[in-house]
Amino acid sequence: MIADLREMYTFEFMRYALTVGVFGGGMLAFLGIFVHLRRIVFLGAALPQITALGIALAIALHLPLLAGAVLGGLVGILLLSTSGKPGHLPTEGWVGIAYASGGSLAIVVLALSPHPDAGALRFFTGDVLGTNRAEALFAIGVAGLTAIIFRLCWSKFVVSSFDPVMSQTLGLKVRAWNALLFLCLGFGLAAVMNSAGSMLAFGMLIGPPAAALMCFRAFPKVVFTAVVLGAAAAFVGLTTSFLLDLPGGPTMATAALAPVLPAWIYRKIKG
Repeated sequence: MIADLREMYTFEFMRYALTVGVFGGGMLAFLGIFVHLRRIVFLGAALPQITALGIALAIALHLPLLAGAVLGGLVGILLLSTSGKPGHLPTEGWVGIAYASGGSLAIVVLALSPHPDAGALRFFTGDVLGTNRAEALFAIGVAGLTAIIFRLCWSKFVVSSFDPVMSQTLGLKVRAWNALLFLCLGFGLAAVMNSAGSMLAFGMLIGPPAAALMCFRAFPKVVFTAVVLGAAAAFVGLTTSFLLDLPGGPTMATAALAPVLPAWIYRKIKG
């Protein structure tokens, strides 16, 4: 078994895929904690669809796919974070529209593209084995930058997530911190989706932090557990997909969601 693992990761494409999975998965698992705390999980589902639309437009316009992923994510963040004003359609409505239209429009754009790409659907299904060196380095860079931002502004992110009203009382600009969180989220989704697809991105964003939040109440333990589960899911899912000849992205996404049921059972037993 050990020999098989060593042989498996002698392949360069496997190392690149693992790099994106570990760094991107750990980063999204960490950001997913704040997505759960702010009760914006559906927004987390919609953003990968809009990011996919950005990638599809990049293919149609013959632009770098990474640029399309970043632009799509940032536009989605901008639109969804400014929607839902009083007297208009609620934010949940706009998020639902974004979720439904993003993925469908992306497929239509790909079908109409004058520059067809036979591998374009990997951004939906998640062919992480197609990851290249540039995509792996981008994932490392985004994860590192996200870690630096949260290290410098940790207390403000935590306070504004747990109690927005108190944050405003203390003079914190909640909207500004929300915007910075969404910016990190947009780049994080772009880093993972560009090589691993929307299914894996959403699985990492939702599964590991949900399990961590159900198992622990102490916030440091929640953060540590979510990041470890996200990174471990990438390794377990990628290894399993290679050994059993399964699609990489969906297998890694399944591994990311697998801890949720045991965590729920543990919470029920513990009471």
